[in-house]
Amino acid sequence: MTDVRRIAADALLLAEEGRAGVNLSGQVLDKYSYLDRQSRSFLKRLIEGTIERRITIDHVLDLYSRTPVRKMKKEVRVMLRMGVYQLLYMDGVPAHAAVSETVRLIRKTPFSNLSGYVNAVLRTVDRNRDKIAWPDRSEDEIRYLSVVYSCPEWIVKKLIGEYGTDRAESLLELSVTKRPVTARVNLSKTTVEEACALSGGVASNICAFAVMAPAHKNITESRAFASGLICIQDISSMLVCLVAGIQKTDIVLDLCAAPGGKALHAADLAVEGRVVACDVSEKKLSLIEENIQRCAFSNIEVRLNDATVFDETMEGMADVVIADVPCSGLGVMGRKNDIKYNLTEDAVGSLVSLQRSILTNAVRYLRPGGRLMFSTCTCSREENEGNRDFLIKECHLKPAAFYDLLPDMLKDDTAHEGYLQLFGKDKLTDGFFLAGFTN
Repeated sequence: MTDVRRIAADALLLAEEGRAGVNLSGQVLDKYSYLDRQSRSFLKRLIEGTIERRITIDHVLDLYSRTPVRKMKKEVRVMLRMGVYQLLYMDGVPAHAAVSETVRLIRKTPFSNLSGYVNAVLRTVDRNRDKIAWPDRSEDEIRYLSVVYSCPEWIVKKLIGEYGTDRAESLLELSVTKRPVTARVNLSKTTVEEACALSGGVASNICAFAVMAPAHKNITESRAFASGLICIQDISSMLVCLVAGIQKTDIVLDLCAAPGGKALHAADLAVEGRVVACDVSEKKLSLIEENIQRCAFSNIEVRLNDATVFDETMEGMADVVIADVPCSGLGVMGRKNDIKYNLTEDAVGSLVSLQRSILTNAVRYLRPGGRLMFSTCTCSREENEGNRDFLIKECHLKPAAFYDLLPDMLKDDTAHEGYLQLFGKDKLTDGFFLAGFTN
């Protein structure tokens, strides 16, 4: 019998040593694809949850362990974090199992002599789970929000500085809130009603062509997904092509296309036109091609291209250019649980420079009268409003209003000025920015 907790511990140890790379749970699930659905679900949640709640868990451990977290042996630290996560956040795991299974894992390491210590710490956490002492908010609000929502203090401070405490806290809460998986219906191939029937999903009350997966259902195992009738895509991301005003004969260029959600949406709209989906590596292109083959769109061309390097063959070619640029990802911390730990303040400045090199090229790829859609999955002002100002002042583009094209629940007055910052509407959208322009 496969020891799922052992697999999780080994994976988290790689992360602790800085050897895991991105999307750790995805790597592990690919390696252990033979596991049954229940085991895979448990494994995914344990890995992702332990990473996501690391700051909160470390605070709890420091309260009840005689050895501070920073001084623990890394193997012990990883396994204690797993144990605390199961105790505090996994209702389906009995407390005795969370404790005994963690002790069992420790006994199989060179630190088996610490099994008694591990047992005592976890039992103490369990006894005190309803009376954990959090930092005093009145004395240090940054520290309090950081610990409660498990987010580095510099990010908390940044969000408060840019949006105020209330909005910052709503974003932090969103980052640790489980939300449903959404899929976009390929309307050129089916209807929303048929997609719901074949996927087991329900129609979204926000976006007319979106389907939400019910809890505990893997929509990618449905007939609708296998037949290419739906594409997994966040509602925020769906808005980009929706408000771009893509016509059926348009040529659309997607500069940073992987895994292909926006390019496929564009192909679904430009049914008599052409979509050129670009990205920087063969690995990323393979993700796009997998989705194209599944959905059987014949009007998409996949092209290897570094968006920061101008390609004269694409100059003036596109009716619509989509530039969903690499960003800090502060709006999707809840979907990418390790972003907040790998990002630094200095990295944000470097990203802005990268983004502007892409946007400068994107402007040159527009035909006269064309439309540029710029988007990010962050809430960082310098990456969003700062780049919007750059496109208007330095690249001489004109804002393109899209208020009337937005779903009613997402309408905001700023869309009259050609931009929209989402902060997680009803916890069903991400923190996401989009802006439209014409030349």
